[in-house]
Order: sequence, then structure tokens, then C-alpha cells
Amino acid sequence: MARIVAFFNQKGGTAKTTSTLNVAAALAERGRRVLAMDLDPQASLTMATGVDVAGLDASVYDLLLDDGLGLAAVATPTAIPGVTLVPSHPDLAAAELELLNVLERERQLDYRLRSADLSPYDYVLIDSPPALNVLSVNILVAAGELVIPIEPHPLSLMVLRRLFETIGRIRRLNPRLRVLGFLPTKVHHSSRLAADMLATLAEEFPDLARLPAVPLSVKSAESAAERTSILQYMPRSAVAAAYREVGAWLEAHGSSANGHADPVAAGQERVSLHV
Repeated sequence: MARIVAFFNQKGGTAKTTSTLNVAAALAERGRRVLAMDLDPQASLTMATGVDVAGLDASVYDLLLDDGLGLAAVATPTAIPGVTLVPSHPDLAAAELELLNVLERERQLDYRLRSADLSPYDYVLIDSPPALNVLSVNILVAAGELVIPIEPHPLSLMVLRRLFETIGRIRRLNPRLRVLGFLPTKVHHSSRLAADMLATLAEEFPDLARLPAVPLSVKSAESAAERTSILQYMPRSAVAAAYREVGAWLEAHGSSANGHADPVAAGQERVSLHV
């Protein structure tokens, strides 16, 4: 059964797209079959995988709003070996309004994934938008596991409480949702601030795992501009090595095998959801 893993953080600038792209490439390099899903209207993941947004016949927007359209009709090959993509499109920005009158609008992605044949894939990796809206709620309802990319910066830590409140509310709709851990990104290893922030993260969330850290580098942005992953663009770089470690970590730590307690208070599950 395919593992559905979302890279999720309500804060922007935490390298969600970069991480989805490069972890997908790392898992594919390990022989895994990966379906990446771009749920961000900016379509950055779509462009970074070499898919022409302007030439798309259908995207995740159509998948969410057309009951007769299946996942297989939207999935498209990418420039990254072993990685297939459900692309995004700027039209997805309109989905928020269009889903308002749809029955069980927060479950549309979950329904599409449940009705699809995911047997060709070992992993479904979901890139999320930097916001809390109907799209992000759809992601949290459909995902089985969450990875939280986080930049070691005070502002990143400040928004975590709201993030876990959101996850707690979603539990009412998706009780199987599990947080795998934090993925530190853009880490300047010689920076005292980064070291202090990571130490604070460990102190405040001792029950959550910390995935291998990804160093700060412009090479990730360069590889995305070249429409490929860092593993193809600079395979011997420190960033490529870090994402290979993240892929190996995911392989070793499934939601049923990680042994980490979940930090979301059970009482939060009863809080009503407002988006």
C-alpha cells in the first residue's frame, strides 16, 4: 500500500516544494515508485519537475472538481526518473471558492486517492500551499503522515503552536493522521542562531523526531530553475547527500514504526474546524 506523506507547514519559505521534489528523487533513486502531487496554485513543483504548465490538458484542479476524472488521467511523467506528477495550475487558486458549495468539500482529495489505484506507487508525496485554507485541509484529511519542513528561525518556531492546533482539529476528520517529525531546512551549520533554534525545537517538542538536516545552499534553487532535482543537478553536493539521508530516514521510519509519541493534545480533536 502506498504511503501518503504530506510536506506541510502553514508558514511560507520553509522549503516544502524543494523538499517534496528532492525527497521524491531520493526515494526514486532507491528504487521506489513515487507519485508527487502539487497542491500549491503557484505550481512551483510542477515547473521544477520539467512539466509545462501551459500545455496541461488537466491538473489537480480538474481532479478535485470533476467527479468523472480519475487520478490516472491527470498523472504525467516528469524529467526525474521514477517520479510521476499530479500537476498544479494557477486555476487551482479558484478551487477555494468553487469548493464552497461542494458536499464534504474537505474530503475531495481523500475521495480521489481512495478511489484511485495506487498500486503502481510506493509513495504519494504531497506539496502543500503556505496557508490554511480548503486546499490545505484537504491535504491533512487525505494524508496518512506529515513531515514538517522548518527553517531554524525564531519566526518559524512562533507559528508552530497554531500548526499543531490545526492538526488537532483535523483529527476529528482524519484520526489516522500522524506527524513523523520535523525536517530542518536551510540550516547554516556554523550559525549559532540555527543551533539555538534546533535546540529549542528539541526542548519544546521532545516527542517528535528530527529528520536529517538540509544545509543552506543556493544549489537547490538552481536545480529547480533547471527543472530537475538537486540529485540530478549536483549529485555529489552536500544538499543532495542530505536529501538522500531524508529518503533513507523515511524508509526506516513509517508511521507505525517510528515509535514517537504524538504531541497533539487529545482534547484538541474536539475543537471545531473553521476555514
